[in-house]
Amino acid sequence: MSAHPESREIFFIRHAPVVRQAGHVPPADPPIEPRHFDVEQLVSQLPAAAAWHVSPLQRAQQTAALLAPSLAPSSLSEAPELVEMDHGAWHDRPVAEVWDQIKEGPLHNWTFLTADRVAPQGESFVMLAARVTGWMRRFEREFRTTPAIIITHAGVMRAAMAVALGAPPDHVVGIPVPHFGMLKLTLMDPSRATAAGGAWLFNGLFDPAIA
Repeated sequence: MSAHPESREIFFIRHAPVVRQAGHVPPADPPIEPRHFDVEQLVSQLPAAAAWHVSPLQRAQQTAALLAPSLAPSSLSEAPELVEMDHGAWHDRPVAEVWDQIKEGPLHNWTFLTADRVAPQGESFVMLAARVTGWMRRFEREFRTTPAIIITHAGVMRAAMAVALGAPPDHVVGIPVPHFGMLKLTLMDPSRATAAGGAWLFNGLFDPAIA
């Protein structure tokens, strides 16, 4: 892959499907499904020798283990800021039970929770977006051109889109992100990104349709 000498390509990947009970909010830290995943198509779209940043949750770690042998990361680090939104007391509870607690509103047109709804003993999407934004601002301050691969979660990817597009949290919280979905962003050297459009470019959200 070739890149502009003053920019950095960043690939966010959502983890593989997880073990969960149908009709329930997912557990806080479930494993991925114990089956074969054909990741060849996804791997073919990713750069080798990239700097990898991985959520510490086991589904992200297991997904990284699926992809890394074919891509030989130049470095690999855990990033706590990249964990999924904490649903607190709602984790592993029936969705219908949670609905009883939120059905009086406020409601969202496109997703189950509004961006500012805080789960009991958990957090909101707005809170998640704040930590992801801080992590991305550090990428700006420590700019380099080495491609980066981020193995993470749907909520984190939505928050990254909000940063890149300058979109309010309520406008991105409902965007569908498939398992193994790839979000590609490009970061221009912030010292050179002085014209209109900002330092971040949204290149697209892609579904590799992995079986």
